[in-house]
Amino acid sequence: MKKCMEGEGNSMHDKPLRALMIDDSEDDVLLTVRELKKGGYHLIYERIETAEDMKKALREKPWDIILCDYKMPTFDAPSAIALFMETGLDIPFIVISGTIGEETAIECMRSGAHDYFMKGKLSRLCPAIARELEDTKVRIKQKQAEEKLRQSEEKYRTILEDIQEGYFEVDAAGNFTFFNNSTCHLLGYAPEELEGINYRQYTDQDNAKKLFQVFHNVFNTELPAEGFDWQIIRKDGNKRYVEASISLQKNPQDKKNVFRGLVRDVTERKLAEIQLQQTLESLKNAVGATIQVLVAALEARDPYTAGHQSQVARLAVAIANEMGLSSHNIEGIRMASSIHDIGKLSIPAEILTKPTRLTDIEYEIIKEHPQSGYDMLKDIKSPWPLAQIVYQHHERMNGTGYPRNLRGNEILLEARIMAVADVVGAMSSHRPYRASLGIEAALREIEQNRGSLYDEAVVASCLRLMREKGYRHLEKTDDIIPTPV
Repeated sequence: MKKCMEGEGNSMHDKPLRALMIDDSEDDVLLTVRELKKGGYHLIYERIETAEDMKKALREKPWDIILCDYKMPTFDAPSAIALFMETGLDIPFIVISGTIGEETAIECMRSGAHDYFMKGKLSRLCPAIARELEDTKVRIKQKQAEEKLRQSEEKYRTILEDIQEGYFEVDAAGNFTFFNNSTCHLLGYAPEELEGINYRQYTDQDNAKKLFQVFHNVFNTELPAEGFDWQIIRKDGNKRYVEASISLQKNPQDKKNVFRGLVRDVTERKLAEIQLQQTLESLKNAVGATIQVLVAALEARDPYTAGHQSQVARLAVAIANEMGLSSHNIEGIRMASSIHDIGKLSIPAEILTKPTRLTDIEYEIIKEHPQSGYDMLKDIKSPWPLAQIVYQHHERMNGTGYPRNLRGNEILLEARIMAVADVVGAMSSHRPYRASLGIEAALREIEQNRGSLYDEAVVASCLRLMREKGYRHLEKTDDIIPTPV
């Protein structure tokens, strides 16, 4: 074994070249060293002859290149290549021999050698070494990148496997290309079973159409779809409700689009919602039936008041629609408006139907009807705050209303809508003690007092209905009180 340094101080290369020479001839090694020195290499080398020396050298020191003679008394290139391959090192391995044939050289390269040269023809050695060293750098960088990617993917996979939600990726046709264990558990399939399965295989036709539309919209808009629910069919045939979010990942290089998504089991919540909706519908029907009874009772006692409530309900519903309220809120307004004067059942009939103006005392008695209405309705179970709406329909934005002098947003929006509809309906209709003041007088009243007595937005919607869209509140256009199913 011999250790030497050559070319020091006369190098064209920034770094020294650390070469492991496997050769039994020191003279042949010196010839190779001379050729490398001519090529400008600052050479640090060690000559060895045996397998044990090779193992030790590879174990103890880093090497840039291995130059190996083909045949030695106790060692040869094929054995050295085999030993080298076991190490897993990425070092250029070049065979140099005086007797090697082309077929043998090719066999060496198939076994793991990177190149071969004849000892008498070393003029190409330095360019070949430079090329192999550069190729090695490229391979190392590629391996490092691949390892970094592998670690990243492993970390990514670990994170995905730790989350309870199902994560999945599907191709443009809706076939699974990637998924975590939570997705397998959700659908009841083993990973090898789920690979490549199309969404049509784990849902029914109606839900498949729904899911296709979602994917189609995401693809066309490139906007994610969040929080949509649908029904799956597990492998065991059980149906479950799930909620999912999907986004599109485009790949401009190969034009392969991938949909990514998160999915969770929401069966318990969905069943609770269905049960709640059924209960709500039953409750609505019961409330509707109760209101029908109350309206019938008021109509039998005071037909005028009952007719007024019907008019107010129609206008209040129209205003609520114009303002874009939800169907649920509109239905509550319909219900409350149709009985907003129900408290007048407690007022003596002679006061209600009095053909002359009311005295101060009689007016104070009239003003008690919101409280009476609230007392009648407060114990009725309802999806809407009917009692509070009725209680507040004579409140005013500036606090001058009654019975509690509420202000602004202290008053329910439904009550603010009803207040405007009530005033317009009362002023534009005949009363027992006076003739109709006309619709324009009613509209001037709410217009002049918008913001002070009446809600700005509610007044604007009412004026728009009356003046721009030709709404006629005295005409019966719909059934105010819903009929119980």
